[in-house]
Amino acid sequence: MRPRRRRKPWSTRRRVVAIVIIVVISLLVALACIIGWVAYQAVQAKDSLEKAQGSVSDIQANLTSLDVRALTASANAFAANVSDARSHTNDPLYKLAENVPSVGPNLTAVRQLTDSLDDLSTQALLPVVDFSKTLTPDALKPVDGKLNVELLRTGDATLQAADTAIVVTTGSLQTIDTADTIGQVGSAKTTMVNALAKAHDQIVKVRGTVATVEGIVGMNGPRHYLLAFLNNAETTALGGGPASISMLTVDNGSFAITDQASSQDFPITDGPVRDIDQNIKNIFAPGVVSTLNWSTSRPDFPTAALTIKAFWNTYKTPDTIDGVISVDPLALADVLGATGPITIPGTDGMPDDQISADNAVALLLHDVYLRYPNSQIGDETDLFFASAAKSIFTGLVTTNTDPTKLLAAVEKSINTGNLMAWSANADEEALLKGTKLEGVLPTDNAKQTLVGAYFRDVTVSKTDFYLETKVNLSTDVCTNPNNPTFTETIILHSTITQEEAQNLPLYVVGQNFKGRKFSTEVYGYGPVGASITSTTVGDSSVGGSSRSSAEDLGRPVGRAIVDLAPGETNTVTFTYSGAAGSYGTPVLQTTPMINQTAVAVDAAGCK
Repeated sequence: MRPRRRRKPWSTRRRVVAIVIIVVISLLVALACIIGWVAYQAVQAKDSLEKAQGSVSDIQANLTSLDVRALTASANAFAANVSDARSHTNDPLYKLAENVPSVGPNLTAVRQLTDSLDDLSTQALLPVVDFSKTLTPDALKPVDGKLNVELLRTGDATLQAADTAIVVTTGSLQTIDTADTIGQVGSAKTTMVNALAKAHDQIVKVRGTVATVEGIVGMNGPRHYLLAFLNNAETTALGGGPASISMLTVDNGSFAITDQASSQDFPITDGPVRDIDQNIKNIFAPGVVSTLNWSTSRPDFPTAALTIKAFWNTYKTPDTIDGVISVDPLALADVLGATGPITIPGTDGMPDDQISADNAVALLLHDVYLRYPNSQIGDETDLFFASAAKSIFTGLVTTNTDPTKLLAAVEKSINTGNLMAWSANADEEALLKGTKLEGVLPTDNAKQTLVGAYFRDVTVSKTDFYLETKVNLSTDVCTNPNNPTFTETIILHSTITQEEAQNLPLYVVGQNFKGRKFSTEVYGYGPVGASITSTTVGDSSVGGSSRSSAEDLGRPVGRAIVDLAPGETNTVTFTYSGAAGSYGTPVLQTTPMINQTAVAVDAAGCK
């Protein structure tokens, strides 16, 4: 037997070294692969998060434009990108690399941030977007006089769930440790926390608004609103006196007119229906709170609303009134332009009427007065207006019109002062704050320097159908803000002919002057903080004069009375001196007239 040959030591060592080298190289290769894979996952996550960030800008733009289709696409893109990023940051090797000193804390924080974004997307953003897709024109239409109040309930529940997700996500974000991370990671966490805080605040505000709207539409119990239909043929500052009032009852989204009254149902000699500042009575006479038709004399709708409410409570019912809404035939014409014609059933044997955008103003403010003998006009037109109010209201709450067209018409009427609202509820009144719907003058000159021209018929007639007006404002406020002058020139022209004045019913031309003249009070409201320096009234064959100036709503008030014979024109000029200060763009506001007032502003140096 041959003896076993002993292996040389150097050969064994060489094999060991080779194995070690192979293992080291393999480990290095594996480590390189791991590092490369982790780096790849990190880059992919970064790319997806950057795409998601771009979607955020799109979402904000879509929310502003209320483009639901684009919002859905942007939200889905955001969700897909953050979900993709989450899949990369939750890779097993990525998580393993989180244990590496220095690099690990950054990877961990990025994963946790990404997880939070994905949770927010699925639990808050997408459910809200899904709900927004249900807000279609058909869903917003009233059906048989009832709004779809379930939309409000569902919307509030969706927002509540989204807010809960935001609060939970915010808590998770705040626990993420970024002490040992690079600056960008810490900044990203701070940005997310701040953004979610703003989103939470916005949702709280929106839910508060939704709760207020739920109250308005009677979801928490019946509501009672007075609808005052103003008659622009007998002008007052806010458009005209209330020719009729209807009680609108709203119960869980269902609307119904449950009571009505005409101006003739309210006495004019029983004294004031409520207390009011003596200064207001000095400017507009005591009739501002003792005659319903003069309740809208002051260019301040809350004043009018409280007086209309007091008349109803005093002479109709003491029931709680939750709000007052005013509307005039000019607003109805705008709305009828969206809905199409509506049929008004005839009264006392008269045929039905088709009221439309083309004939609403003429029918309601002129033609109806020519249908009946003079002694019957008051009673018969009361019946007609009551029938018209019910028919038009029923037509509006049962219309198949595209709500966007209807809302556009309503918005136009609000902007022109033909539709105003007041609420007895403080939260609801707060929603109106700063809007044209509120019907109040600005309390300062910061955003705009408003100068007003308002009219009141004192002929006790319906002849403002024939009145044309122009108002010009000339000012140097933009070149001389330390001592500005405002000159307001108001021109009144009667288009009624002598023949018409003689032949129209006395109910139309007025018992006081029987068509010989037509008398209009003119009120000029200067800028806040200004003073009135002069009032001039031109000549006419039947008179006209200036009256003492006053102050109201923080503004100087110029007053004059203009008498016009048929076909005549006269001019009133008020001049105001402004205090030194900062002034916004000068604008004119006027009474909403049947014949729209022509306005012009000459303000050198103003943008």
